[in-house]
Amino acid sequence: MALATYSDLKTSIANWLNRSDLTNEISEDFIVLAEADFNSKLRIRKMNTSTSITIDSETESIPSDFLQIRDFFITEGETKYPLKYITPAQMDEIRGSSSSGMPSAYTILGDNFRFAPIPSSSYTGTLNYYAKFPSLSDSNTSNYILTSHPSIYLYGSLYHAANFLGGIEPRQVQQWQQQYTTALERLERNDREDQYGNAPLQQRGDVAVSGSFNDRSRVITNNNS
Repeated sequence: MALATYSDLKTSIANWLNRSDLTNEISEDFIVLAEADFNSKLRIRKMNTSTSITIDSETESIPSDFLQIRDFFITEGETKYPLKYITPAQMDEIRGSSSSGMPSAYTILGDNFRFAPIPSSSYTGTLNYYAKFPSLSDSNTSNYILTSHPSIYLYGSLYHAANFLGGIEPRQVQQWQQQYTTALERLERNDREDQYGNAPLQQRGDVAVSGSFNDRSRVITNNNS
């Protein structure tokens, strides 16, 4: 059976488990667990996204599909000012003495970014980050993973279903787990090969901001790139 839609996937899960008594709601739970798992493990180009954030207060909301930051900076004219990550504890230490100005550091508290110094004006921030794949639902019946790598959804859901339902041979559970892991590794390998070919990977040093919050490293935009 082709796995083209959310409905197809739920039907396949029930068929593979040989459980005609599974409700849609239970099958949907297994799919949600698989999504949470592969979103936490995968970091591929299809997950790269960018958004503009207006920074005009001490805290700003994190995008709902946010997983991990790749790059975060403020732009003024042709100049990029990198924002440095600090821990919440470090933020608490400097918060009381931090004057207002252009933010040079941030931390993450719950679903919010917190900035220091506190913005003295409205600044335009650019957030490049890894985003979750859109979850499957009755209104969003497919996504990149289901279209291009359906085995990730199928075996991931079956593995979580087996742990929940019980009564399935341990060898079968182990096989589904291995097939799920293999599908994830294949996707990651294909993504690396598409991006870099057979060339050896080289580590690249990222821009770092050092010194006090009043010290600032500038990265000038290369208009030729």
